[in-house]
Amino acid sequence: MKDSEFKQLEHRTPAYHIAVIGREAARGYKPDLTVKNRRGQIVFIVESEQKTDRKAFLGDLVKAEKFAEGKRWHPVLIIVMQPLPNTTVPQIARHLAPYAAWLRRLKGGSLHLSEILVISDDNYQHSVQANEELGSPQFRARAIRISDA
Repeated sequence: MKDSEFKQLEHRTPAYHIAVIGREAARGYKPDLTVKNRRGQIVFIVESEQKTDRKAFLGDLVKAEKFAEGKRWHPVLIIVMQPLPNTTVPQIARHLAPYAAWLRRLKGGSLHLSEILVISDDNYQHSVQANEELGSPQFRARAIRISDA
């Protein structure tokens, strides 16, 4: 899915408010979508990747963790990707898992990110079309959680 298509989707966040779509959330950090709670804390960071460059997915993880640490928040990172025969959702989840574990060890056992999910762009679109709330059990069933990879 193209970046512009992703940003135009009607992201379901009834309990929360969309904070940023494609603008800076912090100096030098421009996630595709952030969602905040009523206290103004970011609870979801969503990155949509059209490329299958594994470094881009790793960059999403590192940037989101740095942002979360700086704010002392614990958002869920959701990576939306366009799978290809040589780069599937399970492959990217398995690729990111050791880096997430490494970051946890460096940081004394935990990340500021509360959860890391990888989902295909088709599954994300199906979730939107089914009116599933971002982060709901139905939404999570469509994704792969990094610790489960």
